Amino acid sequence: MTRLETTGYYALGVPFYLVMLGAEWLLARRRGLKVFRLAEAIGNVSAGVGELVVGLFWGPVVIALYDFGYDRCALVRWPEGSWIPWVIAVFGGDFGYYLYHRAGHRVAAFWAIHGVHHQAEEMNVTVAMRHPWLSDTYAVVFYAWLPLVGVPPLQFFVAISLISFYALTVHSRFFHRPSFGFLVTPRTHIVHHAKNPRYLDKNFGAMFTIWDRLFGTYVEVDPADPPRLGSLRGYETHDGVRSQWVWFRDLVVRARAAKRPLDALKVFVMPPGWLPEGVTDEPITPARADAEIPARARAYVVVQFVLTLAFAVWVIALRGARSPGEQAVFALVIVAGLLSLGGILDGRRSARAVEVGRLAASAIALGLVAAGRLG
Repeated sequence: MTRLETTGYYALGVPFYLVMLGAEWLLARRRGLKVFRLAEAIGNVSAGVGELVVGLFWGPVVIALYDFGYDRCALVRWPEGSWIPWVIAVFGGDFGYYLYHRAGHRVAAFWAIHGVHHQAEEMNVTVAMRHPWLSDTYAVVFYAWLPLVGVPPLQFFVAISLISFYALTVHSRFFHRPSFGFLVTPRTHIVHHAKNPRYLDKNFGAMFTIWDRLFGTYVEVDPADPPRLGSLRGYETHDGVRSQWVWFRDLVVRARAAKRPLDALKVFVMPPGWLPEGVTDEPITPARADAEIPARARAYVVVQFVLTLAFAVWVIALRGARSPGEQAVFALVIVAGLLSLGGILDGRRSARAVEVGRLAASAIALGLVAAGRLG
């Protein structure tokens, strides 16, 4: 049985992430470049923090499923100490990611989940934290063959963590290195975040370009066609919580407007952007720029976000010492904070009242936990 759930493995990478973020900021400052937008960066990290919080509850389920597959369904068992399952875990894990990633770009319902990662319009390390919360609901299908071929849980989750941390380094305009013809680099991955027709649905690999080259989805940057980052739909919100459902909202709106039941169903299974006959999308209102957000609001959000982030790290670090009831309360406090601060950045009319209510409700909830009333 694996001792760490997926959230645990990702939590181990927090110091690595902070070092990468600091290095990128220093390099950008030294070169006189601006690669961070404050509100967008906070939205990116908010999405990642939310995923870790969701992982407190979903992670053990994923572990249990993998353990069951390995214990009951493995078709082969490798000798103890063999290097073969490690190799299969790394290359097979990246291949599974390629398949899952490509599916996320081909099926509208999957894109409504995965597309959260593509909403950002800058390329920096915070984008690597802009994670969809529900991706494991369909990603498990593409990794299900690995326990069958004898990859133990430990090797699998260590390999997936390694691949994830490697992928972190390619979400930057810095940290360039040679690809050696098979490694993903910042120069090859920026293509994947571009909305130019030439680059759409290309370069899906996380660590290796092998699969893209084999299946015809590999492309390099054309200097005559510089990548324009973001999604075709546009960047709608700085709220890392709200961003998780805005494209599901669009799918529901399209399905309700469809004239035929079959078209309503096809909205969810056809490629992203498919519209039933006679249906058009309403244009979105882009999220406001940093300069449009009052300075006092920006300062308040930064302070509260740092406090929320510190609290989240504490909750994750001590997850094993908390009861399910306490973890649920802590998770709600964190998500409510991210949602409320996102509302302030977006300038929602109810933002101030929601924030006051959030602070009061959080204080009461944490007080009840401290008093032992919720456990």
